[in-house]
Amino acid sequence: MQYYQPGSLADAVDRLKEVDEAKIVAGGQSMMPLLRQGLISPDALVDITAVPDLDEVTASDDTVEIGALVTYSELLDAELCADLDLLRDAVEAIGDVPVRNAGTIGGGVSHADPAQDLPPALQCLDAAAVSFDGDGTRRHDLSEFFLDYYLTELAPHEIVTGIEFERPPARAGGAYASDTEAPGGWSTAGIAALVVPDAEDGETCVDARLAYCAGAPVPKRVPDEIESLLVGDRIDRETVDEVAMAIVDDLELIDDVGDDVEYRKHLFRVMTKRAITTALRRSDAPPLAEAPR
Repeated sequence: MQYYQPGSLADAVDRLKEVDEAKIVAGGQSMMPLLRQGLISPDALVDITAVPDLDEVTASDDTVEIGALVTYSELLDAELCADLDLLRDAVEAIGDVPVRNAGTIGGGVSHADPAQDLPPALQCLDAAAVSFDGDGTRRHDLSEFFLDYYLTELAPHEIVTGIEFERPPARAGGAYASDTEAPGGWSTAGIAALVVPDAEDGETCVDARLAYCAGAPVPKRVPDEIESLLVGDRIDRETVDEVAMAIVDDLELIDDVGDDVEYRKHLFRVMTKRAITTALRRSDAPPLAEAPR
């Protein structure tokens, strides 16, 4: 196996084009387990850790840019995560400290593992993955970026260079809730939620975004018809229950990770209620209302 460490994005793309079976590596938290288990055997590894300008978090009052080589720990330490509860929740749920110290944002997104914690949070933030293919940059809506298990819409020689999104309104609240079989393990059910109350009355939900991981072949933004159940009125407990049941109906679970399907559906119901309730509590809206009798 050949190993390359190019000093620029253009050189990295050239290396990827030169070798039929070349893989990108950075933190190695996704790649190395696959190599050790013999699940992949590339002809070359293209290490992009020496490519400059991919390790910065740039946040203004309106926009956020996260470089592909930013590690989860670096993101967690950034002021951005103190401001965005949803993002902080999701990063804290990723593996353990060693994994977060080495794993990178770009590597995780490119790996497209359906059980990863961060993509649902990014999907709720309407984030885009930015990529470079040697000729120019492209922006990929993360809600459409993942195509199947470990498959994205990236071309073989295309490299994710960062993540971009606009900050949600300050009055919005976000949360990520997940369950795992063991500390530091993969999530068996993960739900991200973002709710935005009306700027004038302070309690009518005017925007709601939901996404989940470990429930389908890809990290998935919940269909509009489910999200819209939360919009147009003050959110109450009955509506949250209805949304949780609708998300369970949307799942594409397979019985391959130890827990049986019915138990995992129960976990998704619980995590959905927890994520929405916490997001609402963190917003400027009043707490969850009891349904009218």
